[in-house]
Amino acid sequence: MANTLDAFKAQLKAAETLHAKLTEVASLVSALHSQLDGLRVDQQLKETLDAESKWLTHVRELVADVRAFRHVEYRRVRVSLLWRWAMPFGFALACSASMGGGLLWAWQPYAAELTRLRAQAQFAELVESRVAAMTTVERQEFERLMKLSQSERH
Repeated sequence: MANTLDAFKAQLKAAETLHAKLTEVASLVSALHSQLDGLRVDQQLKETLDAESKWLTHVRELVADVRAFRHVEYRRVRVSLLWRWAMPFGFALACSASMGGGLLWAWQPYAAELTRLRAQAQFAELVESRVAAMTTVERQEFERLMKLSQSERH
């Protein structure tokens, strides 16, 4: 019986060793399974990152296109603003020039008359100062000559 008992113990020990090995293999398979899931996630993550990289490239191109469009739009607006302000400025300048020219043209007859009147006023002032500086004899002679010149005119 000892032989059977020893065989049973040996079988029990072998079964326990086998069970321990199977448990170890099961834990290794479980760890391997989780690592495979991790690799799948890493693969999905890699695919997602590639897709994201492509998307970012497209967005970068879109932003460059929008910037170019905005630049062209800004240039067009700047030109339209330039014309928006240049036209009234030019109109105001033309109105001012025509008004100045018109005033100069209208003032010319008055300028000639003003020059003539200034010359007469200067002559009158000269005569007045001369008359004021005359002596009594010179004044009587002046009045006699003035009467003669008035009678010759009539």
